[in-house]
Amino acid sequence: MKLKTIFTGALTALSVAIAPVNLFAWSEHPLLAYPVLSSIADLVNRKPVEAQSLKSFLVKEEKGLAEMLRNYEVWARLNLPNYALRPDALEFTYTGNEADIVNRFLSAIRLNPNVKLKLYLHLLPIQQAGNRKTIDPAELTTLKDVSSLTHTIYVALTEGELVHPLDVLCTANDEPDYGFDLGLFEDNNTDYGKTYGFGVQPFGDPKLEYGSQAPFHMGFYHEAKLVYRFGPFLKKTYPEYRISLFKALSEYAFATGNDYWGWRFMGWGMHYLGDLSMPYHTAPLPGMSAARMIWINLKAILGFPKSKNNAVQLVSNKHSVLEQFQWLALRDAYSHYESSPIIKSLSEEPVVVPYSNEFARNVASLESVNRSRKVEKALVEFCPPLLVNDPKFEASKSKELDNLMEEIRRYKGDEAINQLTATLIEMLRSYSSNIRSYYQAIAPKG
Repeated sequence: MKLKTIFTGALTALSVAIAPVNLFAWSEHPLLAYPVLSSIADLVNRKPVEAQSLKSFLVKEEKGLAEMLRNYEVWARLNLPNYALRPDALEFTYTGNEADIVNRFLSAIRLNPNVKLKLYLHLLPIQQAGNRKTIDPAELTTLKDVSSLTHTIYVALTEGELVHPLDVLCTANDEPDYGFDLGLFEDNNTDYGKTYGFGVQPFGDPKLEYGSQAPFHMGFYHEAKLVYRFGPFLKKTYPEYRISLFKALSEYAFATGNDYWGWRFMGWGMHYLGDLSMPYHTAPLPGMSAARMIWINLKAILGFPKSKNNAVQLVSNKHSVLEQFQWLALRDAYSHYESSPIIKSLSEEPVVVPYSNEFARNVASLESVNRSRKVEKALVEFCPPLLVNDPKFEASKSKELDNLMEEIRRYKGDEAINQLTATLIEMLRSYSSNIRSYYQAIAPKG
């Protein structure tokens, strides 16, 4: 068997294993976004805007959006590396037909056509529903399993109701995890996946309900050349596409006086940019050298898969532990909001790198990848071995993960919590810097 064939097969075997369990970078994005966004005086001082349904926006702007999306496609083909061309048949054109306008738009921007996109707000732990009508999370997502959303209170908005841009932005920050990128590949057994032009799912497990969103929320931009040579599927990631598309849509909405959708599109883009501040979304196997990654997968294709399977399980477990630690730490931070060092790290303005077309790749993702070994080391040092160093254990949805803080304290005491919190704060400062840069690039002058 030729060496290149062996390497290619080995890395292809890895493709279904990347992020096999947990495909969410941060749990409940609004928990992170609010301290950042509420510290931006320019945003806080803005006037409320009128809530507007997507259909109302599209009917009003159909002709202009057709031109805007046509221009964006030209730009994307010239500027986005490894961009999957939008099929010409999906082009959003002016027809004057309101009956199918939402579906035509969602197809043109290649989102799951079943997404709900209701008018609503995602409340934070420090906010109360009051007399507002609450919404069942099942009405907001295409996911069948909504257990991760049941801790949140959602309230309905009505068309024309005044709502503050800060609340729109925070709510929109979570929406892409509600089904935007599910079923978009031709092997996902959906009618739309066969027409969207993304080809076969490059990695992740297409059999999992949420598995197909992985290539849109992960960006592997900084692997060794040898890894890309024998694993070209790693280049097929699309956060840059989503981030730039929603930036363009946000700018169009603001320019045409549709401010509600300006903020909502901006929030969607922030989600994908925020995902890139998580090392487990910017490196396929964080903490592992290119040589070792190729070696263990070479052994797998030669009939010795144990090393690969163990490595994948450990990465999956660490990803789950880091995400759970983040969510528990943020939820706790909201209970003592004014004095929390985590909230402080998000609220304090960091050094902000000016936004550019290469920002997601060469700033956000690069910093995340460079931090991956440190994050990996902290998890191994301060978390119980069962959770991060036992490949026979499945951490996801385990009782140990549910009781993560108690497990860590039992293992190494409060100092371990403090050290992991310090590591988390480093990542959150990058998150803060990244979404501030995006905000500054898009927000109209107040």
